[in-house]
Amino acid sequence: MAEHEPSPHHRADVQVAQDGTKVTLTAPAGGAALTADEAQELAGRLFEAAMLANGDDPGENDWVRLPMQYIRAAAERMELTTGDGETVSPNADPEMGDAKTAEVHCWIKDQTMRNAMHIAAGWVAEHGWYIGEVIEHETVTRADFENGEYRQYFEQALIDSEVFLYEIDEDEPEGTDNAS
Repeated sequence: MAEHEPSPHHRADVQVAQDGTKVTLTAPAGGAALTADEAQELAGRLFEAAMLANGDDPGENDWVRLPMQYIRAAAERMELTTGDGETVSPNADPEMGDAKTAEVHCWIKDQTMRNAMHIAAGWVAEHGWYIGEVIEHETVTRADFENGEYRQYFEQALIDSEVFLYEIDEDEPEGTDNAS
């Protein structure tokens, strides 16, 4: 079973494990009193383990919330033509300069695959860009960014739920990277 990121509701004394077609729930001998949030998280972990034991992939179901997703996409600046023929970029961010293309890195916490994509596309559009191609979209853990330059963004997404980093293409003016 996939390793879960620690959450404020995860209890070390109550564990769920899956091995082949068996799911094991381990709790203290006297039982455990769970808060509503702890019980809900435990139910989710049990359900995921049961799906895996049945040979199903929980990540393929759009109603399963994933602890953290990483989306890397190619984005282009939206340009609109006004009535007098002038080209304008809506919601242009001055930090982006005249950049026309960028690679956007998105970390999105606790959403389904579909919702994460909607959040990424919506956020990018609100800032005057559109996603032209999804390069990567996967479930990630802290270990995936352990020694990399993007770890700080993963960590921030654990707090803020969503983090977006624009990397302006090399042919654009320097100093235009932007993280939100």
